[in-house]
Amino acid sequence: MSDATEPKLLFGRGYYTDFDQFALLLRVTTEREGEIKAARDIAGPLGVPDARAAGLVNLARGFDILERTRYLPTTLGRLIARRDPFFDDLGTLWFLHYTVAFEPRQIVWNRFANVLVPGTPRFTLREFRALFTDLGDTHADYSAGDHVEKETLTVLDAYTRKHFSRLGYITPDGAGGYGAGDREPVPPLILAASLARFRDRHHPHNTALSIPDICTAPNSPGVIFNLREDRLRAILERLKMQPGFTLESRADLDQVRLDTALPAHAWIDRYYDSR
Repeated sequence: MSDATEPKLLFGRGYYTDFDQFALLLRVTTEREGEIKAARDIAGPLGVPDARAAGLVNLARGFDILERTRYLPTTLGRLIARRDPFFDDLGTLWFLHYTVAFEPRQIVWNRFANVLVPGTPRFTLREFRALFTDLGDTHADYSAGDHVEKETLTVLDAYTRKHFSRLGYITPDGAGGYGAGDREPVPPLILAASLARFRDRHHPHNTALSIPDICTAPNSPGVIFNLREDRLRAILERLKMQPGFTLESRADLDQVRLDTALPAHAWIDRYYDSR
């Protein structure tokens, strides 16, 4: 297993997410394409120490805006740099929430959105960290403790103080805990993009996705967005007229089909066109 694909407890190296720095990172890696060979090569242009640059690169890779083995924007990163360069759009943020959380190798983010938020109306930092007590069997005691402590703070900071706070996914309750916020709606075309990513990553050989799986399967959009089934079905209904999307909900069928020629970024581009 390569370093780019192995599970990470601390994929941001203890640094917090910074979408303003992501915007600058995309600009620098685009303008200096082919010149950057190491994270330290972008530290100067970003105005940060080498260690912070390395942490930012790792975070950007976790959000799939920077390639995992090269210092180049991904297709998604290039699209965002062109259509939403300052990460202002809620659709962009919802898709990045899905992207960082649906990936099992990003352990802390993945369990946060797969297990903690959907299953716990209110939680504390201590309860969040308790999700990882099993990792002592597969990680050194130091990393299973220190790394979890740091990464849980990074996650909570992203959703309560940084750009993700605008989603209303969680909110501090004023008593030392966290609960569901007043959430912004997930745009239908962003749900379609997330379905395409879910299919391609977790069900690459399926031509259709069952709606029950979309609602409740691990890493599914229904779980990661924490959508009730009735709300998710309502959004699917709004997608029925979209080219490349078919809702089959009749007789013994309860599924959706997305054109396999349309990857996630094509749906996001369509979303940007629709604004």
